[in-house]
Amino acid sequence: MLYTVLPLEEVLEGFELDPQPTVQLSWGGIPVEAEPLGSFQARVVRVLSTDPRHYLEPHVQPGTIIHGQIV
Repeated sequence: MLYTVLPLEEVLEGFELDPQPTVQLSWGGIPVEAEPLGSFQARVVRVLSTDPRHYLEPHVQPGTIIHGQIV
């Protein structure tokens, strides 16, 4: 069950689209999942660490654009 005040169309918007490919990498010693954007950039999708302190680091918050060699 899903209880929400939002219209169902808004909740399910983009549900049928294929997800973007992601890569797992270590950024600043913190394992993250990122979406490559090209030209040595990626957007952090989620933090994969088991250390709770890593979730407070501003440089790996979801949505953050990271720059550098993305392998």
